[in-house]
Amino acid sequence: QSTEIYAKIDRLKSKAIENGFIFDSSWITRSLNENETIESVLCGHSELLVIALNLIQEPAPKFIQVVKNLRVCGHCHEFTKVIAKIEQCDIVVRDANRIHHFYPNGQCSCQDHF
Repeated sequence: QSTEIYAKIDRLKSKAIENGFIFDSSWITRSLNENETIESVLCGHSELLVIALNLIQEPAPKFIQVVKNLRVCGHCHEFTKVIAKIEQCDIVVRDANRIHHFYPNGQCSCQDHF
């Protein structure tokens, strides 16, 4: 389902940009390959792909839960806040350090202390 997942990510990127979201290249820690863009690298992180898959499987979810063994980067944190607001659902991401509860109002329970 990778084609569907990346198509959903593209739609979420477009909606996020319409709502004023800006992709921050400072979260990229390596050189870009010639066929990569800042957006493609940042939106390829596992938690965003899992959220997109959940949105495909259930188009209007009330709750999405993600568990990962690494910390959430700042881009994914900000983008997930925007996704929760756009999709009007609760998203919970448990990372290596804490549990982030992203609310439909675009806020996170960690109060941006990730």
